Amino acid sequence: MTVRSLPHAPYIDAVEAALIEASMTPEQADAFVEDSYDVAYLRGVITLTPETSDIPADRYPHGLIAVWDWHTGTDEDYDRGPVWQWARLNEDGSNRELEALPVPGWVAPPMLVAAVATLIHTGAATPMKTEWHDHLRAPVEAAIEAWAATAEEA
Repeated sequence: MTVRSLPHAPYIDAVEAALIEASMTPEQADAFVEDSYDVAYLRGVITLTPETSDIPADRYPHGLIAVWDWHTGTDEDYDRGPVWQWARLNEDGSNRELEALPVPGWVAPPMLVAAVATLIHTGAATPMKTEWHDHLRAPVEAAIEAWAATAEEA
């Protein structure tokens, strides 16, 4: 795991750790600020491939990505808060259109792993409702809110 100073990094790290524990080691897990659009937002991207994550190469020959976004709500196209999505990877490393994962934005990392595992093996993610524990989520949410306040001022 990479030590990161971004406010959502602890959550992305927890998801990465849960994937590793489930023997689905990500090829890459990144937390960053996506600022190539009009409104900056927080993003976490986790890449799973047949080579590193032991996902079926016949279903996902180039792998897939799980994407976590936290939007400020100032962009009219997105509500404030987090959302999980996924997409298949193309041969050139790009990805197909992102699709919603049926989980809350603050899903507990093991529950996200379960949803992704069913997606990988059946083609459809199992909906999960269990959120990340309050005592773990609260400091990350507070850090994100502080980040959002400074991002909105900029």
